[in-house]
Amino acid sequence: MEVETTETLRSTPTRHEKSLGLLTMKFVCLLQETKDGVLDLKVAADSLAVKQKRRIYDITNVLEGVGLIEKKNKNVIQWRGQD
Repeated sequence: MEVETTETLRSTPTRHEKSLGLLTMKFVCLLQETKDGVLDLKVAADSLAVKQKRRIYDITNVLEGVGLIEKKNKNVIQWRGQD
């Protein structure tokens, strides 16, 4: 008999699982796995199951500000940082 824990009973993500820091790490990993480091932000939002696209824009604005990515056009960015 399997004992159900709060982990298995919980259907909504925890606060940590929704954190911007964790989402940023997942976003950077996704970006580094793409061909030529080019990523469509719509694809990223779908892949990361982000309900609010604003969070993706928050991430890209910071990464662009520190020079790790550059915008190729409205919804496409490219990795410029170190591998």
